[in-house]
Amino acid sequence: MTPLCIKIMDGYATSFWLKRTLASALERDPVDALADAEALARALREHCDNVLQRTMIEAVNHERVVLQDELLRTGDER
Repeated sequence: MTPLCIKIMDGYATSFWLKRTLASALERDPVDALADAEALARALREHCDNVLQRTMIEAVNHERVVLQDELLRTGDER
């Protein structure tokens, strides 16, 4: 096991999921495990970007509604 693998496995802040996943991956063919890990990382990055983008759109839409409500209350017709 490499020093980084040991550090991850022994890390107090390392999630149980990551420890289990790394331990499982270390039992596999390293080329296959790496290819799968890279595919997983790409999928999770895409998912994260998608969630963040939706969150930002929802926040902008919410602010737009709040601003429109304020304008209606004050009678401002901008």
